[in-house]
Amino acid sequence: MVSQKIFSLAHQVSEMGIPFDRDAAVLAAASTDFGHLIQGQSQLVVQPRQGEDVVALMQKANRYQLPITLRGKGCSQNGQSISPRGMTLDTSRLDDIRYSKALPQQVTCGAGATWRQLVAMLKPHQCLPCMMPLNLNLTVGGTLSAGGFGANSHRYGPAIANVIALEVVTGAGERLWCSPDKHPDLYAAVLGGQGRCAVILSATLATRPIKPQIRTYFLVYEDLETWIRDQHQLCDRIDYLEGFCSANMQGLQKTPTGRRPLVQWLWGLHVSVEFDPATPPQQEQVLAGLHYHKLLYIEDDDTADYAARYDLRFQSMQASGAWQQLHPWFDCLLPVSTATEIIPQILEILPPCFGDGHRVLWVAERPTPRFLMKPEQAFLFAVLPTGIPLSLKTQALTALEQAHQLVIEAGGKRYLSGWLGETNPDFWSQHFGPHWRAWQQAKAAFDPNHVLCSKLFP
Repeated sequence: MVSQKIFSLAHQVSEMGIPFDRDAAVLAAASTDFGHLIQGQSQLVVQPRQGEDVVALMQKANRYQLPITLRGKGCSQNGQSISPRGMTLDTSRLDDIRYSKALPQQVTCGAGATWRQLVAMLKPHQCLPCMMPLNLNLTVGGTLSAGGFGANSHRYGPAIANVIALEVVTGAGERLWCSPDKHPDLYAAVLGGQGRCAVILSATLATRPIKPQIRTYFLVYEDLETWIRDQHQLCDRIDYLEGFCSANMQGLQKTPTGRRPLVQWLWGLHVSVEFDPATPPQQEQVLAGLHYHKLLYIEDDDTADYAARYDLRFQSMQASGAWQQLHPWFDCLLPVSTATEIIPQILEILPPCFGDGHRVLWVAERPTPRFLMKPEQAFLFAVLPTGIPLSLKTQALTALEQAHQLVIEAGGKRYLSGWLGETNPDFWSQHFGPHWRAWQQAKAAFDPNHVLCSKLFP
């Protein structure tokens, strides 16, 4: 029945002049995501070019009761951008960017614009969005649907804390602008809302002026508590801050059940400050009061180019074949008070196949839309393996389920962009806590026919 409706819709979409694709390779690509762990069944990929196209598509979806799944670059890992059996709405052509010197503190961009495009547009004006993710190939719409964290979240919070206004099409097919003051319930439901209530057409983001150069100090710590304490001290005085958990393998250790790797963990820290060439930062001031084990390296870079520093990691993943492997990335928000207890427990659980691509990003206590759940004074802990071989899938996912339980017991929250495992009403009730009923009410209000769905929310 759905297939017949899709066929009819494809004919109407063609008559409206909206680009679409039913090629087998395109449908197959839209039926999985970066995680390579979830399989869907997209039957039609539509690429609207303007807001009117999205309104028409949503209205027809309501009329025919057709499921629609929103998709940017498909970088999710738990089916957030995968259609269960319906139409994929690809936002990539909604990528216009509008910046005016008359409004120097903001930029408006289409949901399909990437952060890389934003950086290129804003670099000549010596400004950038207040917060950007580590992967510049993500779309703005996809990032805002999840939340968005980066190396300066300790100053600006997540990306969704820096959204001035949104233009959306609700699940019911109504086109609206929303902000903290205009349709605030819709604004709160869309940001961090996983595409459940509306399609983002464009977003107006806060920007900030930047200095032309940036200097990064690469530090190593041998002690976890000192590493955490120094990060806390740095939050108020530097521009970018990234923590790394690095494994130093020392052979195999006997256990009652066999042998396991013997690992000494080292704790890395990248401390970065922007500066004008005429007044470079002074090391004794930037690193004052810190108790690191060793200063490994100091590097200067163009500030706008620094935003693309993770490109080499992604290129290496593609060249090595890791990009095509499984990616059960595990992200969680944890109370700072639990850091020295919970991080070692999670690292102890993770098998060697996860490598040491683990990050810590501190999160400022900025006001955020209520459905991005986070503890007060939190940090993001992320497990980001370059790739897990299929033969190790069961071992990897079992470990992540144990890590999930540790996070929940420690008062943490899962960040919904990554691998979440099996979800059910109890999972969502626990995750949203006192906002669970409000989340359900938002869905009923803005998508009453439940046309917006995904493999995460069938």
